[in-house]
Amino acid sequence: MKIIYTLITILIWGLAVSGQERDPEFIGDAYLLKSDGTSVSLDKEIGDFTSGISWSHNSFNALSLEIAGGKAQSRFARDVPLQLVVRAADNNSDPLTIIGMYKFKSKTKSRSVVLSKDNSGTFMKSRTNSKDMIRFSGKKYAKSSYIIALKDLGSGEYGLVVSNPNNRDEKRVVVSCFAID
Repeated sequence: MKIIYTLITILIWGLAVSGQERDPEFIGDAYLLKSDGTSVSLDKEIGDFTSGISWSHNSFNALSLEIAGGKAQSRFARDVPLQLVVRAADNNSDPLTIIGMYKFKSKTKSRSVVLSKDNSGTFMKSRTNSKDMIRFSGKKYAKSSYIIALKDLGSGEYGLVVSNPNNRDEKRVVVSCFAID
């Protein structure tokens, strides 16, 4: 009788835990939350910051985020609203201040986005580049994550970066990538 009671308790506990919200494992990790409650992890890539001349942005010293590989493996349909769960160090800040979501320019062997332009010493303005940033709405989720609602994204390659206070190397960053077909 004691064994049956123990098994029933474990079963009830397992059902209760399975319905709870869960954080991704590491800061910066992200997954797509499906409508049936299951999830799909987004690609995790190492991004490199590069600087140099950008003719397309009229900049003598543009800072770019570049990822090897022209296409993300995680691909989703265009007209379906997406809900991404993104882990941060905590979820006490406005998600727009610590999560950057970008639309990348895709080439055969890489994806990139210009983050800022430095035109000091010229007549052109220096500025951060927000035209390729994606606006989103986010809410607290689980203990240290945000749930981000995205809709009406056009076809293309996307990535998100989480500011991590524990980051030891500011020259490289983890980028969670996905694509809309």
